[in-house]
Amino acid sequence: MTKRLCAGLLALVWGTFTASAKVPLNEFVDRPMVVSPVVSPDGRYLAVAKTGDDRKPTVVAVIDLETPSVKPTVVLVSEYAHANWVQWANDDRLLISVTHSQLTIKDRDEPVVQSARIASVDRRGGKHSILFDNQRWLSSTLDLTAIVHPLPQEPNFVLMSADDEYLRNNLYRVNVTDGKAELLHRGTRGTYNWLTDLQGNARVRWDANWTRGESNVLVRRGESDDWDVVASFDERELPDLNIVGFGDQPTTAIVASRHGGDRFALFEYSLVSRALGRQLFQHPTVDIGSPVGGPIYDPYTTKLIGVSYADDVWFRHYFDAELAGVQQKLEALFADAAVVRPVSWSSDRKRFVVVTESPKDSGSYFLYDAVKGSTTFIGKRFPKLPPSELGEMLALKYPARDGTKISGYLTMPPGKGEKNLPMIVMPHGGPEMRDTMQFDDWVQMLANRGYAVFQPNFRGSGGYGQAFTEAGHRQWGRLMQDDISDGVKALIKEGTADPKRICIVGASYGGYAALAGGAFTPELYKCVVSVSGISDIPQMLVDDKITHGTDSYVYNYWKKWVGDPKVDLEQMKAVSPAYHAVNFVAPVLLIHGKLDENVRHNQSIRMDKALFKANKKSELVLLEFEGHAFAFPPSRLKMFTEIERFLQTHIGN
Repeated sequence: MTKRLCAGLLALVWGTFTASAKVPLNEFVDRPMVVSPVVSPDGRYLAVAKTGDDRKPTVVAVIDLETPSVKPTVVLVSEYAHANWVQWANDDRLLISVTHSQLTIKDRDEPVVQSARIASVDRRGGKHSILFDNQRWLSSTLDLTAIVHPLPQEPNFVLMSADDEYLRNNLYRVNVTDGKAELLHRGTRGTYNWLTDLQGNARVRWDANWTRGESNVLVRRGESDDWDVVASFDERELPDLNIVGFGDQPTTAIVASRHGGDRFALFEYSLVSRALGRQLFQHPTVDIGSPVGGPIYDPYTTKLIGVSYADDVWFRHYFDAELAGVQQKLEALFADAAVVRPVSWSSDRKRFVVVTESPKDSGSYFLYDAVKGSTTFIGKRFPKLPPSELGEMLALKYPARDGTKISGYLTMPPGKGEKNLPMIVMPHGGPEMRDTMQFDDWVQMLANRGYAVFQPNFRGSGGYGQAFTEAGHRQWGRLMQDDISDGVKALIKEGTADPKRICIVGASYGGYAALAGGAFTPELYKCVVSVSGISDIPQMLVDDKITHGTDSYVYNYWKKWVGDPKVDLEQMKAVSPAYHAVNFVAPVLLIHGKLDENVRHNQSIRMDKALFKANKKSELVLLEFEGHAFAFPPSRLKMFTEIERFLQTHIGN
């Protein structure tokens, strides 16, 4: 039976909301209302962050679970900021990662500078400390929130990484009470990640050559400051040997590796002999930790206790028998949830914070009492997104024209039936990413507006093994696009999609696929939307060559994926939409951030000019202060507003 935790007080803190049939667009872009509920190590206290847009203060409340009728203590209020996460340093002190957005350029809404810091505060309130506050050269560093190890044997300290005045990324021991930091290990200007053993000793680090786009995995030799390179890889790819954690033995790491096979699995790895040991876990059909999923650590020992991975939905495989039992009980208690997982627990594992998730639920938090077997509702991440107004997601398997089975997902608009629907085709980015059956704000915004949404995991997607991914090499606009088109045709044939009301919408590589759909299968689509998309593949390689150099991993990665301009230029032009603007029938909406460093906004400008020259319909929306991801709420709201208007104009709903 599920109870509500301090219902009256939480309603006062969080607010109450009512549903409407058409959810306002800002509800799909605002920051989550409830962030990172965590239970204290002794299990007595629950800390919950409430946030909102950047103009509202962040509030972190601490609830005494032994006396829940007592009003929660408010431990931090910060204006023009939002909380990213909350965790306990010890039973009495909280660490809160807070990002401040400075909205200072005239009357613009675009965030100009964001800085992230960790505030440390006593659970009873009072003045907080800022970690690294004694390091003057770090005052201009934008992000100081990287905790490497919680040092459970030293409850007043944590290990953190940060760049010094020479831009070297170093490892520091930081006092959580006064915020003071002391240097332990120096990295390099390319160091971007550290991993320790269970005792908090630095054992692994990752160094990058940012110009070449190359990364190295280095292992520390004994107790010295000598480090050896054990693997090298392209920054856009995963290494064939990636150290993800430690077990009980400090000389034995756990790595994700293909080990000569098709899919990533977990293995033991000797730091002494530098050799793989026994296999710990492998899934029969999908990769472990690539491109979604990853290691699960115990918060008190940092021991690797399991791994998460995605098939259609997310799964968790525990090596820890006790937590495997807890997971089994949670899945029985929340049988209707697509995913349920513990996100925080007391050191004695009697109290847990768990989250349930599904395509219609971005996250609902509960307190689970493992002794009583009872649950107590805490709150929802996005309480203003009522499930009744969101779409059901279905898993699909459809045959491509060569017989290969392709997986995909179809989200149905609520209350619109199952046949003859206006449909949005939404290929993912990457392209070495993949979609899963989970909440997606783009998808649910479109479903709420009355559209079915089709998400294909075409060949070239990641997570299904090396062969499936490499089948997409040099197949932009060809096999990869055929897999998308074959799914659209299947949905038309079965009567789900109205062939006169189909639009293709995508971002990054998905933006390329949207433009390729308009250029190479113009009969399928009535409109095209590309966000941060590629239109001119040869120009993309020119830009990468200028930025990274011809011998860089980045440049050679794209040569492998799309071709070598020295020998394949005509084939690359043949699949570049900007060279085929004359083929377009559908109107095109192009949206791009001027600060995009992944795909330069000249790609959208080139497409717009080509369409104008060919006397085709196009619109170009450029955002001054946005990068590749459209991560800031004002930019995201602008993007969704433009997309909604464009779709309504050309295919209705």
